[in-house]
Amino acid sequence: MNRDQINEIPDRFPRGWFVLGHQREFEVNETRTIYGFNRKLTVTRQQDGSIKFDAGDGETWPIIEKNQMVMCWHDHEGTAPDYEPDKIDACYSDDWSDYGMASFLVKNNCRELIDNMADKGHFGPVHQAPFEGFWNEAKDHTYTQEMTADSPILGRDLFSKARYEGPAYMTTYMSAVHDGAKVESRLLVSHLPLTFTSFQINFGVMVKKVPGMSPEDEKAFIQGYVDANNFAFGQDVAIWENKIYIPDPVVCDGDGPLHKLRKWYSQFLVDRADMPKGINMEKREF
Repeated sequence: MNRDQINEIPDRFPRGWFVLGHQREFEVNETRTIYGFNRKLTVTRQQDGSIKFDAGDGETWPIIEKNQMVMCWHDHEGTAPDYEPDKIDACYSDDWSDYGMASFLVKNNCRELIDNMADKGHFGPVHQAPFEGFWNEAKDHTYTQEMTADSPILGRDLFSKARYEGPAYMTTYMSAVHDGAKVESRLLVSHLPLTFTSFQINFGVMVKKVPGMSPEDEKAFIQGYVDANNFAFGQDVAIWENKIYIPDPVVCDGDGPLHKLRKWYSQFLVDRADMPKGINMEKREF
């Protein structure tokens, strides 16, 4: 079997919500052209503040603004959304910073991101943060990973809860002790398929403000933690770009539930009538 046979890519883009950008990137009376899904997308912030979206060829897909992001709904069948991402209160609170955003271009199929949710073994060698506890749970259109660890980059006593809502919108709550202070943060890992062999990651970090800290020190502290997360995330990007997809990989004792995760993800690559059974998994430790 050659590489192309092993790495056969899907013939469609997943069904779900996709982040087009932070809401501050779309100013009133301005139109932005964004490439995604093998086509040009146009996004216009109208005078009344609403968003007008054109997917080309007369197509208008559902669009929402939520949790500081502008998102569009893509479905190969053209059906209406059957869920929306949950509201994150921190995104609307003055106690938290806004998202600091970064973008990464990855030359591979977008399905390669999802394996991280079950790949507990990579946290030690890749992020220097060997896990202490590691849990996965799958329910309908959501997949959740929880873990505890110590990280020289993100801090001691690290707790992380990452949750996919659909195939392309993942948010994480983290807490850790960093430079002697407890830091609470929220991450956004979203992606927009460009072609079947490339995608753009829109990565965001927001940090809970520290009471009693001066505005100058707070700004520097938040930026430092944003930079640390960007560095840690960049370690994954290098791997995603060089992955080869093996449909039925051999896993070792102690590995996470990779096959279950991929079955969960497969629901977004088929018609709704063909969605697989048995995608749910109760929360369990691995």
